[in-house]
Amino acid sequence: MKVKITAFQGYQCCPEGHTAVMFPFGSIVTGQVAEWALADKAGQRMFDPVNETKVTPPTEAKALRKTKAKK
Repeated sequence: MKVKITAFQGYQCCPEGHTAVMFPFGSIVTGQVAEWALADKAGQRMFDPVNETKVTPPTEAKALRKTKAKK
């Protein structure tokens, strides 16, 4: 999942647990930081058509025709 930071003041969090990291407005983040930014309403989820597109197979398949062998 990719999230674009939309908060004008940026987004600050501690992904490593001990050091605060500042992500400026417009930067794209992934992973745990992306989840936190969405939860804090500091970012907007980006649409990725490759990951978001689902391919659904047809519900029924054509039956094979049985042909008689010609002699």
